[in-house]
Amino acid sequence: MRVSSSHFWAWGWLAAPLLAVGTSGVAVAEADADQPATEDAAAAVELAEDDDEDAMKKESGIIRPTHKQTLIINVNTGDLPQTTLTSFCLSPEGNILAACGNEKGEVRIFDAGGAYLESWELPVKPDAINIGSDGNVYIAGNGKLLRLDTEGKVLLEAESPHAAELLKNEEALRKEIVDQAKQISEQFAQQIEVFDKQIAQLEKKKAEKEEEGEELSAADQARLKSYADMKKQYEDIIEQYGGKEMSDQELAEKVKASMDYKLKVASISETDGKVYIACTAAVGYGFNVWQLDDKFTGGKVVVSELRGCCGQMDVQASKDGIFVAENARHRVACFNDDGKLTTQWGEQARSGIDGFGSCCNPMNVAFGADGSIYTAESESGRVKRFSPKGELIDLVGKVEIVPGCKKVAIAVDKTGDTVFMLDVSRNHIVKMERLAAGETVAYYEQRGEGGSSVGRAILKAFLGN
Repeated sequence: MRVSSSHFWAWGWLAAPLLAVGTSGVAVAEADADQPATEDAAAAVELAEDDDEDAMKKESGIIRPTHKQTLIINVNTGDLPQTTLTSFCLSPEGNILAACGNEKGEVRIFDAGGAYLESWELPVKPDAINIGSDGNVYIAGNGKLLRLDTEGKVLLEAESPHAAELLKNEEALRKEIVDQAKQISEQFAQQIEVFDKQIAQLEKKKAEKEEEGEELSAADQARLKSYADMKKQYEDIIEQYGGKEMSDQELAEKVKASMDYKLKVASISETDGKVYIACTAAVGYGFNVWQLDDKFTGGKVVVSELRGCCGQMDVQASKDGIFVAENARHRVACFNDDGKLTTQWGEQARSGIDGFGSCCNPMNVAFGADGSIYTAESESGRVKRFSPKGELIDLVGKVEIVPGCKKVAIAVDKTGDTVFMLDVSRNHIVKMERLAAGETVAYYEQRGEGGSSVGRAILKAFLGN
């Protein structure tokens, strides 16, 4: 089956959560988000003992990490009510500000050692949180933008510009949903025809074998069952998402669901009085970066048509530019205030440290105090550090997280000695600390192993670039 790029991106909001589509076109299951976490985080890292062996590996291109996992910080600790962790950031003092929310929104604050300090109630359920260059806390949620002081007091609240854009494009969105449902139906109907022919051929072969007193081979029996199962799966998809004309009520429900999905803000960032948010386009399947002033006014799109998976698009702004973890293109991209691309680096790679692994990475970026760029990969839990120009500086390390296509926000303290990563599936934050002098760990990466040419070809077929 050939899946067009428009279908691939549309499913994120039209059919989500339907299924993850692998490069072969066959549905694949997400990782179990409920699998238990390792109790002793530090035990997940083995200390290497053979210094001579380590030296040999280093000479052959081995890169050792600079940090190791040491602590898990659960936001549902003690007697606190159960909540859902959506994102986090670090305060200038090094405290963890965890953005949480189910029915109501709040920020739960922990010190760097994981001890709970206090909570701030929010007027919105937060999608994204960040610390600005002014020391204030910036939050986005429910189509709103908030600025809070260091005590949790709301200083400013305003409607996000992309929310107004959505309302203006409701009719175009309605048409897009109808057209998309038709395209899904036509695409899967064509594949069902192929399955029908394959099934008919095997059924004919089976009948001929039975006339001769023989059975169909085990391999052909497996193919027959596989074709029948896949046909049934595709028929169910057509029935659910495009097999019949939608009633006005069904269409209204899909429009609302799509608008709710598009209303979410993937990330928020502030620097030098300018605020940046990343969110899905009002119409279409890409992501836009909006720039606003310090009053949350004058909103304009400065970057558009970014490609992201599963609603994730991390944008962080600094004096060096607007850095984007454009996960579906396997790159970090830097833009200036006018939206001009100034720097980019990265490629898809099955192995090795030089590229980004899995279907969609890097998922998140963060800044070190020295201006270096940290990247996080959601499938492996790997963190790397680059210069603002894209030169690899360090392999920071790797943490134990539930793999999958999801946000893995990271934050770095002022010294660079401590790095935190979000594990959204388990509602906790993983802490990494710099290795002591002379200390090494068993985990390492290899340089010089480039990306998969097959993987890059498939990606280009999907993205058209």
